[in-house]
Amino acid sequence: MPDTPEFIDSKKVFAGRVFDVTVDTVRERDQTYVREVVHHPGSAVILPAYDDGTIALVRQYRHPAVKYLLELPAGTLNDRECPEVGAARELEEELGVRAGKLEKLSEFFVSPGYCEEKMWLYLATELTETAQRLEDDEFIEVVRVPVDRALQMITEGEIEDAKTIIGLLLAAPRLGVITLAPEYPAV
Repeated sequence: MPDTPEFIDSKKVFAGRVFDVTVDTVRERDQTYVREVVHHPGSAVILPAYDDGTIALVRQYRHPAVKYLLELPAGTLNDRECPEVGAARELEEELGVRAGKLEKLSEFFVSPGYCEEKMWLYLATELTETAQRLEDDEFIEVVRVPVDRALQMITEGEIEDAKTIIGLLLAAPRLGVITLAPEYPAV
């Protein structure tokens, strides 16, 4: 494995509410190149599993996709917030439930070709109802479905969000669903 490339320079070109963007200059081996980088504090993703065999998804409008998407609840971590604390906070804010148990399933980079955002994925069980606390610009519909139906929704194109697909595939065995890859529809 070659040595880590040399970081030469970074210029902030955008400072936003949720993320910043820099243009970085890097030297790797004998080549110098420029990369645009989105800096994001990271996110917590939660797969809430209820005792009745259903899970909760949220349907919300995602402007970059220009459509409503079904997703697992998730949210940006606050400054230096522990991912597990962020997961518990987001679960209560978006769904109005608390988890008696949060199990970390994975952590992964969203799109490391241009973005440093990392997501921490948790399975939430032993759920109890509290009160939903949505932010002013959050308009979500909570949708509860059986786990096997959610997996089918992936293959039918009803779930298109990567973090949700990852979460469902990783959580399914823990939730007693044996088939991770339902029959794909004919092309």
